[in-house]
Amino acid sequence: MKVQDHYKKFDLTNKVAIITGASEGIGRDMAVGLAEAGADIILCSRREEKLLEVKEIIENTGRKAEVYAFDIQNVSEIEGLKAFLKARTDNVDILINNAGYAVTKPAWDVSENDWDSMVDTGFKGLFFCCQAVGSIMRDNGYGKIINLSSTFSKSVVPGRSVYAGIKAGIDHLTEALAMEWAPHGIRVNALAPTAVNTPSRKVTLQGPILEKVLARIPLGRLATPEDLIGAIIYLSSEASDFVTGQTLFVDGGWVAAS
Repeated sequence: MKVQDHYKKFDLTNKVAIITGASEGIGRDMAVGLAEAGADIILCSRREEKLLEVKEIIENTGRKAEVYAFDIQNVSEIEGLKAFLKARTDNVDILINNAGYAVTKPAWDVSENDWDSMVDTGFKGLFFCCQAVGSIMRDNGYGKIINLSSTFSKSVVPGRSVYAGIKAGIDHLTEALAMEWAPHGIRVNALAPTAVNTPSRKVTLQGPILEKVLARIPLGRLATPEDLIGAIIYLSSEASDFVTGQTLFVDGGWVAAS
């Protein structure tokens, strides 16, 4: 095999990728990154106006983009996504389950509404997206599903009890689906970042809080969107075809140090 053939395995040209929670933050950045790697993107979140902004950015890279606005907490709307996909494309290659919701509160103060919003978005919605889009992949005998986990699936901080439980569940669910769906050619993995240096995090991670976080990261900095884009391209591409049921920590050593 020629050396340059190895690099071709990372090429996503003409692959179709769906990304939930794509209207802002790391979901938006990953959508643009996958488009720059050659993929056509289907952008999903509740806020159509924000998705249309991302759509324009992607189309400026020369790739195609479509928008499907829906509430991931509603299983009937996830079924609507499946119908939308089947009407527009014969194949779906990649699903990035990025949508999530977090409340930072002492466990004593978590309300039922807090619980339902976090679980229905980050776990129930994720599972039924896997089921709906995975069934299309099953029919084609191939697919890549990447679930967004977190360093909190293996370590904890005060105020994130429910969120940490959901992320631990995502890691284990990823393993279960990888085992069950491997005969259908579907690879299921999770990506687990530490705190990512996005505009919203710059507001919350300041002063002593930022110092405390950085003290737990051996590489001494927050993750950047670029750190995640490289990992997501790898997990989405043929380069990772023999990788399934894994959680890839992009955390600067946080979990190892914990």
